[in-house]
Amino acid sequence: MKHLFSLSGNQIMPVYDATHEAGQVIHHVRHEGAAVHMADAWARMTGEVGVALLTGGPGHANGIGALYTALASESPMVLLSGHAPLKELHKGSFQEMRQADMAAPVVKAAFTAQSAATLGSDIARAMRHARFGRPGPVHLSLPFDVVEDKVENGESLIPAAAAFEVKPIPLGEVAAQAVLGELARARRPLILAGPAMSTDRGRAALPRWPRPAGCRRSAWKARAA
Repeated sequence: MKHLFSLSGNQIMPVYDATHEAGQVIHHVRHEGAAVHMADAWARMTGEVGVALLTGGPGHANGIGALYTALASESPMVLLSGHAPLKELHKGSFQEMRQADMAAPVVKAAFTAQSAATLGSDIARAMRHARFGRPGPVHLSLPFDVVEDKVENGESLIPAAAAFEVKPIPLGEVAAQAVLGELARARRPLILAGPAMSTDRGRAALPRWPRPAGCRRSAWKARAA
């Protein structure tokens, strides 16, 4: 993660302190929705996971609408939101809200961190899931007492790079041959590649797709361009 798009707030101040200490670049915005849109745009342009960081309650709510655009665009991004402390839930805590439930309809997955000891693996899981299969946004809520808690040997709890990697899902031979067969039988074949192929890597890959047997080379090039 090279860039963080955010609007500050009380519940994420511990995260801000940590990011400043780590030298992380934060792009501060004027509205929570803008942070989500910027993370979405970053993901689309680079193919990397875009990360937005918002405060909880109404801050989180302000960013929800922008998640729908990321979902429709298949953008691999993660929304991190501050959250009321776990130990104060159902007790009228400041800006308490069922944030994961609110985000669920417009993300691939939404969950709430439960422990400082597993926070690193939770973030790795969110970033991995955002890129797995069909890419899309994922939400993780960060309760204030979780991000403020201290753990022993914290460096040992930081996930290795492998925890963020996604294993590709190969297309089965039968399915691949069926697709190629339909393309070969089509008089004017057209492939709609989708948003995931809009990155620099995707655009470079499209012209290299093999031309199905029976398809005129001029027609195939026109469709792949």
